[in-house]
Amino acid sequence: MRKLVLTLTVLGIAAIAVICSPDYLYAQDPAEAAPKLHAYFTVMPWTGGTAEDAMFQVRAGSTVPMFSYSITATKDNSTRTGLMVGTSPYANPLTSATIPAVIVPLEMTIGKTRFDPTTANKCDAEATAVSRFEASPLDAGVTNLTFNGVNVGTTQYVNGFRRAEFWNLIVGSSAYQNTLSPITIAARESVKVPAEDGAIFSSKCTELGLVSNGWVAGYLQNTLIPKLQRKGIIAPTQVVFFLVRNIGQSTSTPPSINTCCILGYHTAQGNPLQTYGIMDWDTTGLFAPETNGAVSSHEMAEWMDDPLGTNATPAWGGIGQVSGCQGNLEVGDPLSGTAMPGYVQGGTTFYMQELAFNSWYFNADGVASLGAGGKFSGKGTFGGPSKACPPGGTN
Repeated sequence: MRKLVLTLTVLGIAAIAVICSPDYLYAQDPAEAAPKLHAYFTVMPWTGGTAEDAMFQVRAGSTVPMFSYSITATKDNSTRTGLMVGTSPYANPLTSATIPAVIVPLEMTIGKTRFDPTTANKCDAEATAVSRFEASPLDAGVTNLTFNGVNVGTTQYVNGFRRAEFWNLIVGSSAYQNTLSPITIAARESVKVPAEDGAIFSSKCTELGLVSNGWVAGYLQNTLIPKLQRKGIIAPTQVVFFLVRNIGQSTSTPPSINTCCILGYHTAQGNPLQTYGIMDWDTTGLFAPETNGAVSSHEMAEWMDDPLGTNATPAWGGIGQVSGCQGNLEVGDPLSGTAMPGYVQGGTTFYMQELAFNSWYFNADGVASLGAGGKFSGKGTFGGPSKACPPGGTN
């Protein structure tokens, strides 16, 4: 499946075709083993201007810190430009940045069922999704975080990934850091999902809420984000992540398990541009290994490396969730469904997704990686760069 690239418009969300059955879906016998479902991720490119417009806002201090880059891809001798969050690993001297982040817990009610990331979850030792996020490598960090056997420091997973993907360029310098700080947990927001946009799949500890992706995108863009900005809860100088629990997005209306499940996406809107994403904290076990923090690690890292959703690369694909070809710097997609070794913190095992390094997208075979351990991904699943697409794959 090619990654879905959805476009935000000034007036709202572009129409999404109804693909199949409108039936609401309910559980099989709870005693039966729950089926494994496929997790997908998407991106909605910023349509409010050009990269130059975004950099003007960065220089004015009206959005999150970003840097511009120009890379000559040895894969096809093309020159690609774009923007990434934080400070540049190409700079001399190297500098660091802190990026304020707001986590907005979003409760969704489908029929009479509440999917609330702030309430105790009997299927997760009575913990809340919010408390799990705060204790995870995404917020609390990891002691001696390693990628391919290289210790990148005691830090958050996404900052550690950024350091690892440019490790041989920054020569391991501690001067190069891009951490999310402060991370503010906002008060819970609640929404009643319209009847035609919600359904429920499975039951008990595998209960999954299904919502139409078009409705979610429109609600966030046109209703919730403007409201939170007016109240001063969020601002373009902060990245915003909406945290949901056990919610899958369907590309059909009404939603169907047959057109499911987008578990997260990232995007930007407005001027000054507001970067944000939505990410599911999964405890159903239906998407293993995309469980607990895996979805958040995917979306947060993709936001870091492709905040506008417009960073172009040579075509790649035929791997991860992408069966066709795509040409963007979405570092989670080619390894969707591949987890890092679990991080045990406070008695809980947290799962982060393995991510592709920058060099995987741009390097010709035989050109050394800038990444930690000379590899092309976080735990070395990619020992060489991507192959040209079609047919795609990896060296």
